[in-house]
Amino acid sequence: MKHRLYALQHYTEAGDLKAPPVLLYILLFLSRTWFLLLISVVSQQTGNTLLQLFYPDKVHFYLGLIVGLLTLIVFLVSGRRHAQDNWTLKCWPFCFYLILTSTFSDLSLQLYYLYLDHFRYSIAASIQLVVVLWSFIYILKSKHLRDCFKK
Repeated sequence: MKHRLYALQHYTEAGDLKAPPVLLYILLFLSRTWFLLLISVVSQQTGNTLLQLFYPDKVHFYLGLIVGLLTLIVFLVSGRRHAQDNWTLKCWPFCFYLILTSTFSDLSLQLYYLYLDHFRYSIAASIQLVVVLWSFIYILKSKHLRDCFKK
């Protein structure tokens, strides 16, 4: 197995390869349903209206929470990784597959929602589809991202 070398600023003080900054944006996008849930809980008076606006069908909301759960696990593990906990060091390489699964699931959901809407054009659906497709391609093609999940 050949190891690539990166510039010094790409490593932590512990010597681990840092994840590319784009990963944070991808994780935030994939966990958008959880953030919407958090916002709706905080704003008690308009929370239900907010959820109805973005997710008229509750099943779509629950599916979004399930897909975002994988991303939240990656957030949890990456946050504890700096402490060099034994369990996080063992889990970290598998987080790549969690991100890949979450992205593929989100892409599948977006295509399913388009199918249910008879492929009618919607700016919100188009933006989400483009972002999730770009994220999926980036995750598959980025050598830096793949290398940061290796032991």
